[in-house]
Formats: sequence, C-alpha cells, structure tokens
Amino acid sequence: MSVIEPNMDTALSYLISAGIFALGVWIAVGTFTAGSAMAWTFMGLLLIIVGSISLYQVVSGGSPP
Repeated sequence: MSVIEPNMDTALSYLISAGIFALGVWIAVGTFTAGSAMAWTFMGLLLIIVGSISLYQVVSGGSPP
C-alpha cells in the first residue's frame, strides 16, 4: 500500500461529507424561502445533521462508516 492511498481516502471522505452537508443546506434554505412543504425542509435538515456527523468523524480522525 502506498503512502498516497490513506490521504486519498481521507480527502474523498471529506468531500463526500461536505457534499452531503451542502445538499442539505441547499434543500433546507431553498424550500424554506420558497414556502414549500415542511417535509422537504425537514429532509434538508436531516441531511445537514448526517453531513455534520460524517464531517466530524473525518476531521476527528475516526474511521468512516
């Protein structure tokens, strides 16, 4: 195993976590400002929570799920 593989795994985990978080923010803010159904806003908030937990695991050095 080369030295670059763990770094790539960490970078990929970070990017996926940040993408989940950003998608949640986009859904939550977009639906809230448009006055759409609250279900979509809650779905966006759920994505924000999941993305935050995943980002915390990556930053703290824990193993990703």
